[in-house]
Amino acid sequence: MADQQLVMLLASLFIIFALLLLLGDVLAPLLVAIALAYVLDDVIALLNRCRIPRIVAITLVLSGALLLILFALLTVLPLLTDQVGRLISQAPQFVGSLRESVHTLHANYISWVNPDYLQQMLASAGRQIQEWGGRLLSFSIASIPGLITLLVYAVLVPVLVFFLLKDKGDIVQWTQRFLPRERSLLQRVWSEVDIQIGNYIRGKVWESVVVGLAMWVAYELMGHDYALLLGTLTGISVWIPFVGAAVVTIPVILLSFFQWGWSEMMLYGMLAYTVIQLVDANIIVPWIFSEMVNLHPIAIIVAVLVFGSLWGVLGVFIAIPMAALVQSVLTIVFERKVDRETLPD
Repeated sequence: MADQQLVMLLASLFIIFALLLLLGDVLAPLLVAIALAYVLDDVIALLNRCRIPRIVAITLVLSGALLLILFALLTVLPLLTDQVGRLISQAPQFVGSLRESVHTLHANYISWVNPDYLQQMLASAGRQIQEWGGRLLSFSIASIPGLITLLVYAVLVPVLVFFLLKDKGDIVQWTQRFLPRERSLLQRVWSEVDIQIGNYIRGKVWESVVVGLAMWVAYELMGHDYALLLGTLTGISVWIPFVGAAVVTIPVILLSFFQWGWSEMMLYGMLAYTVIQLVDANIIVPWIFSEMVNLHPIAIIVAVLVFGSLWGVLGVFIAIPMAALVQSVLTIVFERKVDRETLPD
């Protein structure tokens, strides 16, 4: 407690977690706007270096981003919705095909497994898929408040992004008024986390776009009926380290099997998916991320589990930035402890 700067740093960390825990749903538009501001700030800085005034650069970049989003909503979203609908409607046929394949596999290779148990598992999976499909396709009066909230957020987020980019310096100066004069530790943590979080968010956005497009184009050229859906899932999966790639592999295998069966085409599809994942892990990630968040894989998985349990889907996506914040604070805590222990009596 004698180390006032360290106490202030830990108190700030506690306040951040408390605000996210108590007001996470309310602050969701602001968090999304901050993430988008991080992504667009580099493009604006590039235009500034080309001697374009900042306000003009902000207007051009934000207008271009809104046009891209509108284009995606009008072109990609209907196709994606159609593929999801077809997948749900064909789910019973897929489950039946899988049941026959498992029965054949059981009869020829794994006769020691109880066939009744396998049938129960497949029947349960079919019912669960149909139940999820019914929830996705159903529209009721209860959905209207959620749609209204989504429309409000769609208006709020661009406004927030604009003012975050326009008044970035003023906002930082305003927040510093509430901090003590001696805040070297806070400034150190902020500079480290600002670089790491900004790099992480921008890198993940571009990685998601590149990997998702590659998956979509590859499977579209191969004639897969759900190429857009699989490309979208693969692009989203990069935001969840380790776990995302493992989870998205299941629908990729199943939907490829349902369309192509045990054929050479399925083998080519799995080969294309494997190549995309290998290129992402060994080329795209090292190239895009100039400063990777230095976290052990176990720490990353624990962060995903902890923050996912606290804030649901939002917690999964912000797990790495929050873990980077915690790591930076813990590093300072241990450094201060070592410094105190090495001081002469």
